Amino acid sequence: MSLSLANARTLYQGAQIAKTFKPNADTGFEGGLFSGLVSKVERNVTDADGVRWPILFLITYEDGEKEHLTLEDLEACLVDKPGMQRRKDKLLAAVTASMNDENGVGPEPQHRHHKRAAEVLGESTQQHSGSDTGQERRSRREGKRRMDDQFEYEEPRDAKRGTGAGGSGSGSAAAAIRSRLGIRQPIPGGTAAAAAAANLTSESQEDYPVGEAGMRLAGLPGHLKRIEVINFMCHENFTMDFGQHVTFVSGTNGSGKSAVLQALQCCLGLIRTGSNEAIIRVTVYNRPYKGFDSYRHSLYGDTITVERRIGRAGSSSSYALKDASGRIQGRKREDLDAMLQTLGLNAANPVCVMTQDTARNFLAGSSSKADQEKYQLYMEATSLEQIAYNLEVSKDQVRQMNESVQQIREEYEAMSAAHVALQKSIKALEGIQGWRVEVEQLEQVLSWAVVEDQAAGAAQVQAALDSMPARLQELERALTELTQEHASLRQATDDKGQFLAAYNERATALATEQEGAKQTVKLAHRLVRATELRVQRLRGELQEAQAHREALEGAVRAVQDDVVQATQAAVTQYQLQLEQAQAADEACREEVAAADAAQQAASATHRTACERAHALEQQRFGADRTVKAVQQQMQQIKEAGRSKVANFGGRAVASLVAAVQRAKGQFSRPPIGPLGLHLTLDDNRWALAVESALGLQLNSFLVHSYSDSQLLRQMISQHFPHPQALKPSVYVVDFDTPPHIIPPASQPPPSIASVYRVLACADKRLAAPILNSLVDHAHIEKLALGASIEQCKEIAWRTQGVMACFAPDGSKYYKKGSSHTQTPLPHWLRYARLGQSSAQQTTELAAEVQRMQQEVERLGCELQQARAEVAAAAQEETRVRAAAAPMRQRQWQARGVLTQLTQQPPPELFACNQADDDDATQAELWKAAQGCVDLEQQLRELGREAEAAQAALVVAQQGMQEKREAIARLNEENEAFVSSYDQQVQQLAAVAGRLEETRAAEEDQRAKRGQLEALATQQAQMLGQLEEGAAKVCSREDAAEARREVEARLRSRQDLTEEQVAALMTAELLHKKIKLLERKIAEHEREAGGSLPQVQDAFAASTARMGREGRRAREALSMFQVIEDALKLRVRKLSELDHRLEDLVNAKFRAYMWKKGHSGMIKLDRKAQSLQLKVQIGSKGSKEAGGAVKDLKQLSGGERSYTTVAFTLALGGHTEMPFRAMDEFDVFMDAINRRVAMQNLFDFARENGELQFIFLTPQDISAVEDARQACQQQGQQMPAGFVRVVTMRPPRANATQA
Repeated sequence: MSLSLANARTLYQGAQIAKTFKPNADTGFEGGLFSGLVSKVERNVTDADGVRWPILFLITYEDGEKEHLTLEDLEACLVDKPGMQRRKDKLLAAVTASMNDENGVGPEPQHRHHKRAAEVLGESTQQHSGSDTGQERRSRREGKRRMDDQFEYEEPRDAKRGTGAGGSGSGSAAAAIRSRLGIRQPIPGGTAAAAAAANLTSESQEDYPVGEAGMRLAGLPGHLKRIEVINFMCHENFTMDFGQHVTFVSGTNGSGKSAVLQALQCCLGLIRTGSNEAIIRVTVYNRPYKGFDSYRHSLYGDTITVERRIGRAGSSSSYALKDASGRIQGRKREDLDAMLQTLGLNAANPVCVMTQDTARNFLAGSSSKADQEKYQLYMEATSLEQIAYNLEVSKDQVRQMNESVQQIREEYEAMSAAHVALQKSIKALEGIQGWRVEVEQLEQVLSWAVVEDQAAGAAQVQAALDSMPARLQELERALTELTQEHASLRQATDDKGQFLAAYNERATALATEQEGAKQTVKLAHRLVRATELRVQRLRGELQEAQAHREALEGAVRAVQDDVVQATQAAVTQYQLQLEQAQAADEACREEVAAADAAQQAASATHRTACERAHALEQQRFGADRTVKAVQQQMQQIKEAGRSKVANFGGRAVASLVAAVQRAKGQFSRPPIGPLGLHLTLDDNRWALAVESALGLQLNSFLVHSYSDSQLLRQMISQHFPHPQALKPSVYVVDFDTPPHIIPPASQPPPSIASVYRVLACADKRLAAPILNSLVDHAHIEKLALGASIEQCKEIAWRTQGVMACFAPDGSKYYKKGSSHTQTPLPHWLRYARLGQSSAQQTTELAAEVQRMQQEVERLGCELQQARAEVAAAAQEETRVRAAAAPMRQRQWQARGVLTQLTQQPPPELFACNQADDDDATQAELWKAAQGCVDLEQQLRELGREAEAAQAALVVAQQGMQEKREAIARLNEENEAFVSSYDQQVQQLAAVAGRLEETRAAEEDQRAKRGQLEALATQQAQMLGQLEEGAAKVCSREDAAEARREVEARLRSRQDLTEEQVAALMTAELLHKKIKLLERKIAEHEREAGGSLPQVQDAFAASTARMGREGRRAREALSMFQVIEDALKLRVRKLSELDHRLEDLVNAKFRAYMWKKGHSGMIKLDRKAQSLQLKVQIGSKGSKEAGGAVKDLKQLSGGERSYTTVAFTLALGGHTEMPFRAMDEFDVFMDAINRRVAMQNLFDFARENGELQFIFLTPQDISAVEDARQACQQQGQQMPAGFVRVVTMRPPRANATQA
């Protein structure tokens, strides 16, 4: 069973909730658990997606934020779920019991608080009154339809729109402004286009037929034609046809009159299912007439039948909309809602369908709650509540528009700033034209400088040919020396290898001893903790025993007060001694407590100092390892020397490359590698990022076939014999495969740099296999590069086609699932091999060594200080323990004196105690004192045990620390030995590499002689070609003239000698100068956003855009001002409409009351949201009329019923619905009141001829004829058929009623 609005408010208003929110990285929201209250229960709320919810709960959280929750979400977040479930079950049981009073099936009575769709303020504020009520309603309906036809809500900003005609110029600008502001846009074509798009409303220019006295002869759209119920409440099978104007339904209680209204509400209002199966069919008219639109007349015809089936026990409920032929045309609730909205049907409106419950609540009298319910009925009936709500929504939209307008203003200001920047860039670019002239002169000088350098190169080649014999002899001597050095290093490495075999045994033994020390420390910790717990327990018992002893002593002293005179001297002396002993005991106790606290503080300080010293020692050990690793890398770089190959695996790789070169005939295709040897960077600032991304991939080799890979792996094993050596990888790649085509979706956008885009191959023939291999194995096309941390995060976490993004410092950013991850540069990666020379690498590593050595020194100083603190803390702890010993000795002595005085009182006091016959008390006191002494003795013994346990713990901790230090020393010795062993292994590999290199160099030197001879011939040919090319650039004379101008410019700028000027005119320096000038020109153009023509074009475009966007911004501001003024106007009109409706309803209420000879008025209190009815009975021409009555309970039953009818008719003129229904409107009226009330109903029905009326009464129906005759006597024509009377009979099986 679902909850009504009132029940939901009763249950959940003010309920506490607790809801967990997930964090949001985009907004910076940290998430967490938030508590809140149900501040309001609302219904018919439309969310951001356009979904209309029957009931939603407004939650106000502790931080002021608000949100709406459904019933399911609310119950999941409730704090007191069991209590709320019990209250809900109890309330639903009470509601079910009230529904079963008539032993039938039916819906729960409707609550009045159901919002209906209200019209937007517009022509509804026009004032109409009197007999023109129907024309007023038609004009309002036509005005609303014209407004809806002319405007529709625009699609969201991200929706797809067509680009039809009229999409440019001022029309497109206005559309863009409306889109930014979120307002509605006019539809070309007006009413016809909107109606065709909606396809819901059917119109007609035909007037409805009228008969005698203007009586309408046909049902208008939305009028009731027939109702049929099966197995519903007390009806098994019942059918009723309704009249065109007025239908009176009469029947005794239990005949099923109210079931007819509840059946209407089941089909045309809110739904509450019952316990048995039921079928309800309601047929309404649907033929359109002029001014009265129907719902999809072409589909449904002249009538629409709504069929509602309610399953057993509320298990199912279904709808069906049938046309005039009985065919089903719709089954969804959305179809029913569209039909109800089009025809203006809302059976939940308490004025349109007034049930017994509504009338009963109205007649409840005058109270704060009753007046508020009347006010709510008034607001719902007049649609003022919905209008006010719509205005609040409009205010929110205007506030959102204000934010958009502000954004438009800010964008225009940014555009103006960019326009000014372009203007400045043009001026800056006009000042660099001199650099272009200088570049042209330098190019002329460079063209002939290259010719001179080529001639010098040819001379060097000839000189190299002359020096070949001496070089060969030098290589032979070096080969002999390297062979001897290789043999000695081999013997040394074999000897040290035997030492390393024994290291594992010693390390395992020390680890076992350390584990034993850890267990000893754990046991000591447990013993100390157990001893401390026992001390605490004994102290508690001692305090209790001392308290008991003191209580007994007090009792004894009270008894002894009676005989104190007889033994005054002895007792006084005894009391003085006892007090002195107690004071001494208390002072000793405080002194010992202070000593214990000082001892605990000293122990804590000692433990803290030991932990800090251990942490610093670990940090210094790690820093030492880092320094050794960096120094080892520097040594490798220095040993590599000028060999570029050694950067990618050391001397072993260099010897491997030489061996591959010698055995290249054994391969089907020469291997390529290491890959880093053939790769270059377009921009050296990405060197560390590319090194972090590729890493060991730069050391790998490529082969053409599987057999080549096996041969190469065998050679790698020979040159990397050490089992822990890092061997290069080997990949099989088809060298003939063309370069991979990378689709745009698999790589970052062109504006984002990537590893694939910054890598280049020095040899273009090898570019395809190398880049293809890196794409296949390293996915370099998906590895992006970012200039900053924020850019890397943005690229890695939000850009499609990116696997990871690397920053210039080598840090990596990537997204895995829903988590975002950042990893720093690996600790083993300290320099980049691409884009850096050996000198640069050595400089960077030297700086790193210096920094780490400073860190080691700092940690050493802190470690010495920490160890001094440990020694001081240990000394302080020993001193505190020694100082506490005499204090405890004094405490034991004071306690012994106090015990002796307590146990051995003076004879006089003992005699008095015997005389008083108080032996039992003394015995108990003796027992308590003895117990205190025993507990103190146990506490002293336990204290000694605690000290022993603490001392054992310190010894155990020191032992474990010694084991740790032993392991650390062993590790340091091993690392130092391993480092020296690794250095010797590396030296052995380096010597072997140099040996192989020397052998290869000897062979290469012999082959190089022939190459140099061929090169000399080639250079002679190239020299001729260069001279020919230089002549095309300029003549030698022009180059000489340009050279003189350049030299003169250098002399004018700097005070240089002729030798310095000549040194600056080399081809290399000229080329660098040209590149520098071109880079400066490019930088200025990049800062300016392009070249001078490009910036000038951009400035022209910006000028045009400034004019266009400025016009748009002004139009947006103007349009927003119009909207804001319109909203203020509607707010003012709502206030005017509110007071005007109050005056109209008041006037009509007074008029209907005056017809009976009474007077009445309504009084609205909008602040308190209450409505009071003031009625004065018999005030028309009567001198004995009473005063005004506010509480309707003071009226008779008939007067209250008549007042209800008058108030309902007064409201009915301002409520749009095709029919009105009232249940038992005359239940308490006498014959006169009933006749007058019916006359008023007839008058209202004739004045509103387009409406249909249904009245249910349990009274005799004869008053209908009396009221009709009274109307005719007053000259009001009542044609036959204007009133239809239906008499209900007790229900029986298969009964029907016409």
